[in-house]
Order: sequence, then structure tokens, then C-alpha cells
Amino acid sequence: MSSELNQIASWSLRWRIFLSGTLCLVAAVAAAKPFDANVDLQTEQRYQLALEAQAGRDYRTMLVQLRQAATEGHPEAQEMLGMVLLTGQTLYGSAVKADRCEARNWMRRAAVQGSETAKVQLVFLNRLRSAPSGRIDCE
Repeated sequence: MSSELNQIASWSLRWRIFLSGTLCLVAAVAAAKPFDANVDLQTEQRYQLALEAQAGRDYRTMLVQLRQAATEGHPEAQEMLGMVLLTGQTLYGSAVKADRCEARNWMRRAAVQGSETAKVQLVFLNRLRSAPSGRIDCE
């Protein structure tokens, strides 16, 4: 009887070791798969990633995430993208080229969705456009 119990205990131990090893292997394979930042992110998540990138001074990532969220219709992302494009290199260095025309387009889209800040910025941008030295033809 003792030999049967030892044999059962031995098989039980081997089975647990096998299962533990299998679980470790599965975990290692899952961890090794690289994270794709574009997989199933919601618009709000993209906007939050843009804010995190801004805080971390990763302005290229910020711009990519802002553009994506803004294109998907996120009003705060549209407003922020407009502001980022207005300030350009002044605040964001070589990662962001200032573009008043594109900034105006994003502000207009945010204003249509009800952004009061974007409405005020559009008035400002329109004044810049009509100033003699700042005249830029935008679509």
C-alpha cells in the first residue's frame, strides 16, 4: 500500500511540475509578444497617450496620438492639436512645425463640436490672417 501511495505521490508531483512548466512557457510567450500601440485603442485612450507623451516631452509621439484622436473626432484632441500647431517649435522644438492653416482647420472642427476655446482661437487666427504681415492663404 505504501508503494502505491509513493507512486501516486510521484505522479502527482510530476503532473504539477509539468503544469507549472507549461504555465511558465505560456507566460513567457505572451510576454515576448511586442505591444502594438495601434491595436484597439479607443479615441480617448489615444488622447490620454498624447497627454502622457507631452508630459514626458516625447513630442513626436504626442503629435502622432493627437492627430489620430483628432481625426477620429475627439474634440479636446482637435483643440489641443490646433494649439500645438500654433505654437510649433516655440514650445515643442523640432518635433512640431508650426502651421497656422492646419491649426485653423483643427480649431474649426473642435468649434463645430462646441469647444468655446476653439471658437476664441478661431477669432484670433482670423485676425492673424488679416494682419498685413501675417497674411496666409488657407483653404
